[in-house]
Order: sequence, then C-alpha cells, then structure tokens
Amino acid sequence: MKIFFTGHFKNQLKKLMRKFPCVAEDLLNLLDSLDIEKEISIGKSIYKVRIGSSDMKKGKSGGFRAYIYFYRLKKILVPLCIYAKSEQVIVSENELQYHIDKMNEELFGEIA
Repeated sequence: MKIFFTGHFKNQLKKLMRKFPCVAEDLLNLLDSLDIEKEISIGKSIYKVRIGSSDMKKGKSGGFRAYIYFYRLKKILVPLCIYAKSEQVIVSENELQYHIDKMNEELFGEIA
C-alpha cells in the first residue's frame, strides 16, 4: 500500500510535533503495518485509527486519532487529519468535511 501525505495534513503534523516530537514516527510505524480492513470505517472509504504515543506513554487510548481516506482502486492511504486525544475529544462532521475538501483540492488530478 502507498501513503500520500497532503500539504494540509503535513501542516497538522508539524503543529503536533512541537508538543509531541515522536508523533511522525508513531504515525509512520502504524501506517507501515496497518490492516485497513480491521480499522473503524465511518463510511465513504474513511477510517478512524488510534495511534499510540511514544511521548505520552498512554498507549492507543490516550494517544492520537487520525482519519484516513483509503483509495481502494490504487491502494493508496491518504491521512486527512490527526489530533491528540488529550487535546480534542472528537472531530465534528463539519470539521471532517473540511479536511476531506482540503484533500480533494490538493489531490484533484494526482490520484484520480
């Protein structure tokens, strides 16, 4: 499986890395071994994943959450957003739609 990081997602990751320096490594470790079919599907090829944090040492339940779009035809994972569970409890439908729109803006013509 391939992984495509949008500029929008990279900006979110950079902000988290200021407080949690290991978040990028934690994310890559998860994505390298991810079995997307075992993750929580919220519909429209979007999955919610839990990511353990090396910085917080709280395991997956207290780590990070990410929403990932899975482009099945070409087997590409596109992370939409990521947040620390300690700083944000949920992502609203409107917020998730915003991240989807940002992904579509960046990827239009890239993988479609």
